[in-house]
Amino acid sequence: MGGGTRRGRPKRSPISAPEAAVLDDPDRRIVAALQISPRASWQQIATGLGVSESTVSRRAKRLLRDGSVHVAAIPDPLRCGIGFPVLVQAECSVGAAEDVARTLALRSDVRFLALLTGTYDLVFEVIVPSRDELGEVVIRQFSQVSGITRTTTETVIHNFKMSYDWSRSLLGEQAAALDHGPRARMSSGGPVGVDAIDLQLLQLLGTDGRLSAAELAQQSDVSESSARRRVEELASSGAIHFGTLVDPRLMGFDSPVFMWLDVDLASIEVVAERLSAHPEVRYLSATAGYSDLIVEVILPDLDRLYGFMTEVVGSLPGVRRSRVGLEIDTVKRGYLTEEVLSTGRT
Repeated sequence: MGGGTRRGRPKRSPISAPEAAVLDDPDRRIVAALQISPRASWQQIATGLGVSESTVSRRAKRLLRDGSVHVAAIPDPLRCGIGFPVLVQAECSVGAAEDVARTLALRSDVRFLALLTGTYDLVFEVIVPSRDELGEVVIRQFSQVSGITRTTTETVIHNFKMSYDWSRSLLGEQAAALDHGPRARMSSGGPVGVDAIDLQLLQLLGTDGRLSAAELAQQSDVSESSARRRVEELASSGAIHFGTLVDPRLMGFDSPVFMWLDVDLASIEVVAERLSAHPEVRYLSATAGYSDLIVEVILPDLDRLYGFMTEVVGSLPGVRRSRVGLEIDTVKRGYLTEEVLSTGRT
């Protein structure tokens, strides 16, 4: 799923990425194409963009190699049977937010973590192994983290959208030529029977989501045909989806925000459907707890935020209240810390 002001801090924390400069236009277009189709061949991307394959290959490989861009397979924890997602908002004591974020980012069960402005200093997603362990993780473990003064918790009860193609507007009409399938969404339903081999493939694809079936076979205990079949089944069942992770600031999007919406229950489906139709909405879930819907929106600037709040959210039926937090640093996404994303180290 940051950037922006530093709240008066004299220097950036080691957990944060270096100050980002916007990529040049050809690079941004290639990344936008990868966000739409993360596993597309260089030839497919070149054809869709109307440039040479050598240009796409050279530029894309450089961005992937230096860690500016990372393609990963992102599992649906419910479908894979590895747990269920819980969103936590945390207030921290003065000056402690970055230290708290550093501590939480080290946890293997934290999938996403961002520093915010507004009521809360942090928002993060933790994958809890079972509902029986919810109290242990959320109440006891997080209460022991030095610097956290208050938390609110939201259990994700339905996911409407999780996508990484928020930059598709950079491509205009050419985006359609690269859209070879439905946008990545979390699927409803129970576990799909992921076994140890599937989990091994998921681990490999989480590190490099563009690994071919032949490369997966070389690094695992399955044949090339089996690796191809298993990945296709995992993707088609909704157990995984592929995302291209990049700091929004590199793409010229300076205002990623979280919104918490209180919505009349009868209007939730309508509100979610209308919000999901906007490409800048990256994440949207119904939750039980602090709010009814939580939304992450990737926007170019604060002027666009004003328009989104007044023209989009303001026109939705049944929205009683909205709260907004600007992401000032995205510390972890897709289980990867910003340090890994910016350096390529795993």
